[in-house]
Amino acid sequence: MRISFRNLNFRMKEIGIPVRYPAGEKIILRGHKNRFFFLVADGLVEVYSGDGGRKIHLARLFPGDYFGEMSCLTGEASSATYAALDDVDLLRTDREGLLKLLADLPEFNRHILETFCSMVKKGGTGPEAAVPLFSAGDGAGDSRPRDAGSAGRPRIGLALGAGVVRGMAHIGVIRSLQKNGIPVDMVAGTSAGAMVGACLAAGLTVDRMEEIAKGLRWSRIAAPVLPPGKAFLNNEKLGLLVERELGGKTFSELKIPFAVVAADACTGEEVVIREGKVSDAVRASTAIPAVFDPVKLGDRTLIDGAVVNMVPASVCRSMGADLVIAVSVNDFSFRSGPPRNIIMAILRYTDMMLKRQVAQAKNQWADIVVSVERPDLSGYSFREARQFIREGERAADSAMPRIKALISAWRI
Repeated sequence: MRISFRNLNFRMKEIGIPVRYPAGEKIILRGHKNRFFFLVADGLVEVYSGDGGRKIHLARLFPGDYFGEMSCLTGEASSATYAALDDVDLLRTDREGLLKLLADLPEFNRHILETFCSMVKKGGTGPEAAVPLFSAGDGAGDSRPRDAGSAGRPRIGLALGAGVVRGMAHIGVIRSLQKNGIPVDMVAGTSAGAMVGACLAAGLTVDRMEEIAKGLRWSRIAAPVLPPGKAFLNNEKLGLLVERELGGKTFSELKIPFAVVAADACTGEEVVIREGKVSDAVRASTAIPAVFDPVKLGDRTLIDGAVVNMVPASVCRSMGADLVIAVSVNDFSFRSGPPRNIIMAILRYTDMMLKRQVAQAKNQWADIVVSVERPDLSGYSFREARQFIREGERAADSAMPRIKALISAWRI
């Protein structure tokens, strides 16, 4: 489980010096020593490697991402070149400032130390070492090297959003991607998207996912809490279902890198889970407030990730995706009529409050958002699962020309 380093942004604003780099200007040169730690405040930074004129794209850094920490700490030459893709505003501090940050922020300190140790094991921190990239915004950074993707294509991330039964549309989207030969290199999921994403990352076929979806009923994934306390239901049955279908896999055993978004019930912080049992993470991410009991993981009490990140495109970015396909399964029209009971009412009103998050994913983090809109269908009845799967496939098919164009444009 990796926790967001939100205080890093605030501390950098306190101790960092604002600097601006115009588009095209080099910030750190590969093979040259770097004395500073940087946080991206605005704009985009390209990270690339290569010698003799051969440029190898490694990643793009977005607002909230940070870089330069290893060369700043060790004094060794940078393992990559960092350049401004457009006019970039950065916050910069020297080694002394970075050491203050490490002293003030224990989780950030531990994360940097673990990454440093990993790099040493792989052969040091010099120019030939892997490029460490992390996100300060969501804490889901991956210490594995980011390459340019297979056969010159971008690394594609799939962000699957929350949506209760509407989340079954994700299965149709995956079917469309597979029949069109679009690979998925990493997955991030929130709530229903976490459940479907777990199945994809574990290697389940689309046909099997569809079979599972068609067999779902509230009675098969939830049980009443008597007497009701913090919630009306618990989702232990859902955890057992995921455990059985995935064969008890942990995150390290999955075929595709996967991240699950939950929220800390005490602090409201976003928590990105990438360690431990996948079924536990899915339970936490689907623990809708007041509907399901919160889920205890480690020293955290977790609830539905939709509260903090309904469509987790930002998490895919921090995992190393060059191109993010996000899937939103909430249209917020609710033409299917008023809620029939208190649980349906809670689900409905939660959706209404979270509408803005979809726009944020579309405008800031995703390259394309596949939207599934069927307001005439109930998003809370599993009998509609088959129809939502078909709608997901149809929506992805409609977006496919744009998806293919984005992949082709990346190669240019």
